[in-house]
Amino acid sequence: MIIDTHMHLLDSQFDIDRTTVIERAKQVGINKLIEVTCDATYWQQAITLANKEHNIFVSFGIHPINILSIKLLNDSNQLIKVAKHKKCIAIGEIGLDYHNNPTYNEVTKQKECFIKQLDIALSLDKPVIIHCRKAYEDMLNILLKYNLYFKGVIHCFSGTLQYAQEFIRLGFLLGVDGPITYDVTRQKIISQINLNNILVETDSPYLIPYKYKNNTKRNEPCYITAVIEQIAKIKNTSYNMVSKITTSNALKLFKFK
Repeated sequence: MIIDTHMHLLDSQFDIDRTTVIERAKQVGINKLIEVTCDATYWQQAITLANKEHNIFVSFGIHPINILSIKLLNDSNQLIKVAKHKKCIAIGEIGLDYHNNPTYNEVTKQKECFIKQLDIALSLDKPVIIHCRKAYEDMLNILLKYNLYFKGVIHCFSGTLQYAQEFIRLGFLLGVDGPITYDVTRQKIISQINLNNILVETDSPYLIPYKYKNNTKRNEPCYITAVIEQIAKIKNTSYNMVSKITTSNALKLFKFK
């Protein structure tokens, strides 16, 4: 059994063959998938998808790069409502993104929205799916100030070993996806992280594993097998062992029903 803990199947790249993509995921042993949303425009679509597909679960959140287009109070109230849906297993994708050198005001608004969504997650007793890009110091400082034991995952972790260890100490898991198949720095870090602290994910249609790059530009859930294979190679263990442990990690974190 495999769980793709992070995908964006509602992306327009899947409009022509979404059902087929879901079927291919089942064929490689994926029996649960998490559709992660990034703003309010996708929340109702995600509910419709989850209601239709028994093996798809959802996470609702506002991505940091979408901050400037939201109305925080209105969207926060709506988030609380949709997050009570029976197939919502997390709040996310939320976090901080400094990749494009945001202004001071933009950073301030990112932090405000992130903290607001952390509060919502706490009030609903939901784990969080966190996006952090070139913002690890601020991210860590915010989580430390809460002085609470959060449950969640740092999606597509790309920080240093020191940051990895700090997030794990706070109770977070690390999301591992396509870049592990070609990024030597990430491979070295994961080699020093216990499998009990890892989740596997694809971030479909993004972050395609190396072995598929020449065939297509679109990632999809079934390619998670390449991620598992690479982790098994790094950890000198079997594919089945990586699948078993990461699936167990996901089941515990997200409390699937």
